[in-house]
Amino acid sequence: MDGRLPQVAILFSQFAGYHVDRVEAAARRLAGRAEVLAVEYATTSETYAWERPGEVAHARHVTLFPGRSYETLGAFEKYRAAMNALRGADMVCVGVPYSERDIIALSWRLAAAGKTMVMMTDSKFDDKPRSVVMEAAKARLLKPYKAAIVAGVRQREYVRFLGFGDKPVMPGYDTIDLERVRKAAGSEAVRWEDRDFLYVGRFVGKKNLPVLLEGYARYRELAGRTARGLVMAGDGELAGMLKSQAGDGVSFTGFLKAGEVAQAMARALALCLVSTEEQWGLVVNEASALGIPAIVSTPVGARDALIRNGVTGHVVDPHAPEEIARAMLALSQSEQAWQRFKEETAARAPLGDVEHFADAVEALFDPAGEAVEKCEALWSAMEDN
Repeated sequence: MDGRLPQVAILFSQFAGYHVDRVEAAARRLAGRAEVLAVEYATTSETYAWERPGEVAHARHVTLFPGRSYETLGAFEKYRAAMNALRGADMVCVGVPYSERDIIALSWRLAAAGKTMVMMTDSKFDDKPRSVVMEAAKARLLKPYKAAIVAGVRQREYVRFLGFGDKPVMPGYDTIDLERVRKAAGSEAVRWEDRDFLYVGRFVGKKNLPVLLEGYARYRELAGRTARGLVMAGDGELAGMLKSQAGDGVSFTGFLKAGEVAQAMARALALCLVSTEEQWGLVVNEASALGIPAIVSTPVGARDALIRNGVTGHVVDPHAPEEIARAMLALSQSEQAWQRFKEETAARAPLGDVEHFADAVEALFDPAGEAVEKCEALWSAMEDN
C-alpha cells in the first residue's frame, strides 16, 4: 500500500459557481477519507456565458484546456486529456452529457480499467420525443456506469428505464449552496408593493419567452392599475424579437453576474420559468433560497422537489398564457397571502441545497455509511409533493 487516499474525480465541461458548490461540498464531506479531483475541460463556453468562479477550495482543481471554449475542442483531444487526468481516480462522477462521443469512449475505457463510473444527469423522459430504438441503444452505451446521481424523481425514473433498475440511483445532482446565494443577495429591505416578476436565463426558444410575455400582457389586463412589472434578466439570440414584442411594464437588464442575479431575486415578487423544455432550472433553487415563490411550467424539473402547487408557487401549462396570467394575479393581490407563499418556499428550500449532492457522493463512496439513509430521506421528501 502506498498510503494514498482514494481519489474521487468529478468531471464537468466547465465550472460555474453551481459546479464549484458541488465539488467543494463533496470535498468537505470526504475530507480525510478521499481526495476530490475537480476536472473541467475548458474555461469558457459559447452556450453558457457563466462568469468565471474563483478558486476551488478543498479539492484539487484541473482545467484540461485553459483559455479554450468547450465547443472548440475535438472529441479525440478531450478523450485523451481526460484519460490522462483520470488515470489515478478510483471513482469518476461524470457531469458531461453521456451522449458525447468522447464521453462514451471514456466511460467504457475507464470502467475497463476498474474505475467506478457514476453518471450525473438531469435528463428526464419528457424532455423531448423519444425513440424506442434510440433509447435501447442508449441503454447499452450506459452499461459502464455502476450508479447515477440524478436531479429528481422524473430523472430517477428515466435512468431506471435506461437500465439502472438494479443500480444505486441517488438524488441531489442539481443543487446549489443556498448560503452563498443568501450572502450574495444582501440584506436590502424591499417593500411588497415594489416587487416585480422576474425571469432569469438565456433568451432561447425552449425558454418559451414569447408565451411568457403574452401571459404577462394578459395579467396586466386583469390587474389593471395594480399590475407589477416584469424584469427580463439575460440575453441571447431572441433578444431583439422579445424587445419588439414586449409591451408596457417589461424591462430588460441584459446579462447579470451571479451576485447581481441573487440581488435581483431578492427584490422579486416571484420567479417566472415557463419553459417548454427544462431539465431542472437552478434559478428555482436560487429563488427558493431567498423565499421567493415561482411560477413554473410542467416540464421544469425543479418543480418535483421545490414547487408545491398553490403553496410555494404555481405550476402552469407552458402553452397557456391565461394560466400564466392567473398565476401572476394570484401572487400579486394580497401581501398576506404572498407572505405565506414566501414562508412555505423558504421551508422547502433546503431540498435544493448542495449538501444533498455531498450525501449522494458519500453514499456511493461509502455504501455502509449514514449518507445512504439521507438520500432515501430526500427521495421521500421529494415525493411528498
